[in-house]
Amino acid sequence: MIIRLDECESTHKFMRENIADLQDWAVVAAEFQTGGHGRHGRAWIAPKGKNLCFNILLPTQNLKPEFYAPTTQIAAITLAKMLREKGINADVKWPNDILVNKHKICGMLSETVGAKISLGIGLNVNTEKSNFAELDRLATSMLIEAGKTFDKEEILLEFIAKFKANFEIICEEGLKPFIDEWRKMGCFVGHSAQIDGLKGVIEAVQDDGSLLFRTENGLKTVYSGDLEI
Repeated sequence: MIIRLDECESTHKFMRENIADLQDWAVVAAEFQTGGHGRHGRAWIAPKGKNLCFNILLPTQNLKPEFYAPTTQIAAITLAKMLREKGINADVKWPNDILVNKHKICGMLSETVGAKISLGIGLNVNTEKSNFAELDRLATSMLIEAGKTFDKEEILLEFIAKFKANFEIICEEGLKPFIDEWRKMGCFVGHSAQIDGLKGVIEAVQDDGSLLFRTENGLKTVYSGDLEI
């Protein structure tokens, strides 16, 4: 089921407020969000009708609690691989931002709603360079990178199908089947970085999806945070 909205405050909020009426794998997609946001409440600015802004309601009855957060990482890997298949050289910046040449093309955010997970995704599809003129950070879109427009509906349906298949694998086998793919996209391993104010060097992405981070006080395992390169 896909609920298509012309405008809303945010698909996250709509899903949270209407959770009782939504089935597993329900999708809420909006042409425009007046209050869309990403991590730490940062505004997600997307011109009307050009991008994908949507939430998917994920069931958790067959998903181990330790895989709730990594599920978003697998969604990022799924979408980045999809973009690569379309000639867009996408990488995943831990934990789940998708970048092209260090320009952000997609952001993800998840939260538990009752006994389910609401996974929110903002993907820049047909945004033009002029739309990013007043943005205070580097950003790009599928149109900018590929030099052509894309059918948003086709992109949405393709992602849902591929991610659903990968979600079923997570439920059955955990993260192990995705680790090699995850590490191939670990383009920031070896770089100096900062995670929530903590400075160090990214040593590795570990088998559980966490980051091994070398600081002046030694190695530290980080399970979540805001990574700045």
